[in-house]
Amino acid sequence: CRRTLRKPAQRRSSRGRAHWRNWTQSASRMRARHGTPERGRNRLRVDVAVAASGSSGPRVASAGAQAALSLSVVRGRGAAAWAAVPVLTGIASFWSAILVAAALEPGYTHRRDYLSTLAADGAGHAEVAMFAIVAAAAAILFASLLVRQLSRPAGVSVALAGVGFVVVAFTRLECPNGAAACGLGGRFEVSGATEIGHWTATTVSSILLIGGIALTGIALIRRGRRVAGLASLAAAAVTAAAFLATGGEAPGVSQRIGIVVATGWLAVLAVATLVRSRASSFD
Repeated sequence: CRRTLRKPAQRRSSRGRAHWRNWTQSASRMRARHGTPERGRNRLRVDVAVAASGSSGPRVASAGAQAALSLSVVRGRGAAAWAAVPVLTGIASFWSAILVAAALEPGYTHRRDYLSTLAADGAGHAEVAMFAIVAAAAAILFASLLVRQLSRPAGVSVALAGVGFVVVAFTRLECPNGAAACGLGGRFEVSGATEIGHWTATTVSSILLIGGIALTGIALIRRGRRVAGLASLAAAAVTAAAFLATGGEAPGVSQRIGIVVATGWLAVLAVATLVRSRASSFD
């Protein structure tokens, strides 16, 4: 009699374990397909509990798990997509302000002169260039939220680069005769604490940004997005080569090639995120 009373409880227990196994297998498949969903306290615990309870059978449990994870992935993309708009806004503000500051600076040319000299102490409209660099730093910081969806190390690297460029904006160079032709003929003579801080922050931030772009490319290739991954690796290589070639009598061209490629990559990342988020909202 005792055995007959225990059997229904045992069957219910084994059925619950089977339903839980079905749910975990479905979760693994969804993670492999869509990536790890966003973590948080509100990750559809009710759906998980319903799927694990097995009240409607294994098939319903598996379908519930897939629906829960799909909705969680969509929410994760939607939460990251809002950061794409500040990225585009920051990049547009950066280039607009740089063009305005250069146009207002007597004798300044983009082909010949460094970009940093527009924000130097002695430049005619340094505050405009400082705003431009801060806007670019803000765009990079918001871009780190997008990159983090693909690779956490890449997200950290890009975020640190954004912080570094904020330091670049406020550690101003000395150009008493104005921004035009300041520091030409070779590298700047780094002597004071401000100059050392500026060039250290510029160098470290550039390396971190290039590293973040490269790590993102590797993450994309591992996810099967080979074209996007190879394009990111190419962008990292071109940016690094351009920054290494900056110097001499006309450093403006090579420096701006690197900046155009880096900011272009950030813009493409933001647009792609918006497109994927919009497509997911219609699924």
